[in-house]
Amino acid sequence: MSSNLGDRYFSSKVTNALLLLESTFVLALALYMIALGFTHDKEWAPYLGVIGMALGGSGALYALAQGIKSGKRWATSPAILANLIALGVAKYQFEAGLYILAVPIVVVAVLIILGCIKIIRDGAQGSSAD
Repeated sequence: MSSNLGDRYFSSKVTNALLLLESTFVLALALYMIALGFTHDKEWAPYLGVIGMALGGSGALYALAQGIKSGKRWATSPAILANLIALGVAKYQFEAGLYILAVPIVVVAVLIILGCIKIIRDGAQGSSAD
């Protein structure tokens, strides 16, 4: 039983760290888009849309990381969904030949999805043992 608890803690800790990493990168994308908006003579409307989505996504990923860290069950499904979307983003990066971006997105997304599935499975096994 204690081994299962240790595995669940490790899985939660790794998944939390990866979600925080993902949140940081999405926040960096938002900051990059803000800088790009000021340094390039372009329309602001598309930039504001991307900036808003990136800031919202970063905040949501941070909230999911905190939920995973706290052991909240509500955080696993949205984390899986967000990373399935990230796999879709990686597909377009692969098609554009941007492998240096696509491969890390795929690796992080798959690890988070597997971590969330393990957290869900361990939680189900823990509740059935009671």
